[in-house]
Amino acid sequence: MDKFEFKAFFYALGDYSRFSILSTLAKHDLNVSEIVEITGIEQSNVSHHMQCLLNCGFVNVKKEGTKHVYRINKDVKQTVNSIVDNIESYKKQIISCNIANKEYIHKVIK
Repeated sequence: MDKFEFKAFFYALGDYSRFSILSTLAKHDLNVSEIVEITGIEQSNVSHHMQCLLNCGFVNVKKEGTKHVYRINKDVKQTVNSIVDNIESYKKQIISCNIANKEYIHKVIK
């Protein structure tokens, strides 16, 4: 793994909307309308994020009648569930980490 691969992976996974879609798909296979309803993300944005998730190989799609049903890949599902569990376990420490928060705020302000 090189620096570019590392950053590209976490950029794709680190977008809150994409991660929200993935964590939703970790529970159920869904079509775009269902993803929109559950996540509250606008359909055009869901479609955009689904293209990224498909291109990255994080999800698969199959056609069922007139609908496209999305399914998270097994390995990605384990990763997403592990991240959710770790966020829950470490949220107090993460939120109070002065170094991480300072670096995050510095990047957001730039």
